[in-house]
Amino acid sequence: MTEHDGAPQWSARDEERLALEQAVTATAMLYPSQFPALAEYVTPDMLRHPPARAVWDLLAQRIPAGEPVDYAALHRAMPDDLLKRIGGPGVFTALGDHVVGDALWHAEQLRRITVRDRIAAGLRGALIRIEQDDDLEAAVEVALTSVTDFDTFTAGTTAAQSDWEDVDLAPVLNGSYKPSLPTVGARDDGIGLFYPGRVNGIQGESEAGKSWVALLSCLVEINRGNHVFYLDFEDSEEGVIGRLLLVGGTPQTIAERFHYVRPGGAPSPMVLKAFASRVREYEATLIVVDGVTEAMTMMGLELKENSDIAKFGRTLLRPLANTGAAVVPLDHVVKSNESRGRYSLGGVHKLNAVDGVQYMLEAVRPFGINTEGRSRLRIAKDRPAQVRKHALPGGKNPMHWFADLVIKSESDEFAEAHLYPPINRADAPTEMTAEQERAAREDAEIEERAQEVLRVLGDAEAPLSKTSIEDRVSGRGTFTRKAVERLVADGRITRKKGPRRAALHSIPSQGDGQ
Repeated sequence: MTEHDGAPQWSARDEERLALEQAVTATAMLYPSQFPALAEYVTPDMLRHPPARAVWDLLAQRIPAGEPVDYAALHRAMPDDLLKRIGGPGVFTALGDHVVGDALWHAEQLRRITVRDRIAAGLRGALIRIEQDDDLEAAVEVALTSVTDFDTFTAGTTAAQSDWEDVDLAPVLNGSYKPSLPTVGARDDGIGLFYPGRVNGIQGESEAGKSWVALLSCLVEINRGNHVFYLDFEDSEEGVIGRLLLVGGTPQTIAERFHYVRPGGAPSPMVLKAFASRVREYEATLIVVDGVTEAMTMMGLELKENSDIAKFGRTLLRPLANTGAAVVPLDHVVKSNESRGRYSLGGVHKLNAVDGVQYMLEAVRPFGINTEGRSRLRIAKDRPAQVRKHALPGGKNPMHWFADLVIKSESDEFAEAHLYPPINRADAPTEMTAEQERAAREDAEIEERAQEVLRVLGDAEAPLSKTSIEDRVSGRGTFTRKAVERLVADGRITRKKGPRRAALHSIPSQGDGQ
């Protein structure tokens, strides 16, 4: 576009580009289902026409999130100052007049023109550099940059690869096939945790230590000299990096090999392909997806819809695994122990998407500062069957016991972290289940509370009701009440009716027959 007498003059090429931009954007606006396919060819910076660019950016935010994109919805969503700059509310109606039947053809032509123009501009710049500076090396650099900067335009537009061709069976038939081995991450004894090039996973209750296991695996990989990516949909860089430093990561290795990404919106196909290209460039061995629930919500997917669960695996997890890295999504389990089984929140389809190993993490002792927390890592699924052989039968639990995560916090600045292998003790042929350990922990808590109740009653000048005891004993009232009932049942305190049918408690005296 040029100016003549102060007014912009459009060339034939400008008119052609404008028509293509309007056709692509208008079709995506009126037929949102076509947007993902168009986004395979069109990137935002291809759109030079301000109304088309503004509308496309808004569509890229709202369509993946499942939000409406009718004229009224777009009008309300667009900032007033931007709407004013591009021509006001009438821009949506005007743009809608340019809908075409075959928008993919228009998208391809727009990409072709963009690549052609940018390469031509780069070459012109190289020629100018030679003429002005006689700097051949600089000119070559400009020319090469003009060509190599087009990865984002060509990604996803190469000849379609078909996975409907016959699979080469020769390695299986001639015995040269090698099974996939878990080489990513490691237990304390060196046994690997995850399969490269496959979708693995860790599921567990909140604060059971899913992120700890993932970060320990990241630490193993970056200490081996490998790159890892951490897609964080839940926490912040301060929390994640703080934990990594706490368990022994160094600022230098983290800065060099730990790539922290905190997505702020649903990714387009082009964004995912560009990200996958970065993973391949670094030859990363591990990709952690922290927060499956949040990631699915951000992508406009329903947690309990099997079709959406399958779509999440197909559009995000599988493409990442195709880079060759071990993909490890971290997911929550349902709250009910009885209905949980081997499944994370959302259903069996999440487990079906795993073609590596899926771990269930059970809390044993809570984690905290100046404490030693413990969780048990069990195998919910092992498709290649190379992890389970390093585990022990779970006793009453049908899932094999693979490791114990132990975090011993020494201070705010240092913690010992371990993934201990299971121990088969001769005096305990079957391990204590996590439920049994919880029961033992609760029993110890009640007994500790019982000692406090005895102290309070010993200091009291008169018998106390349950309410009065709870007021004097710190902590959750549930455990205090259980402690009182245990003391009464054991005869360590007495209970008598008082005024207004109140139950009064006291420590028996020597004369009470004790």
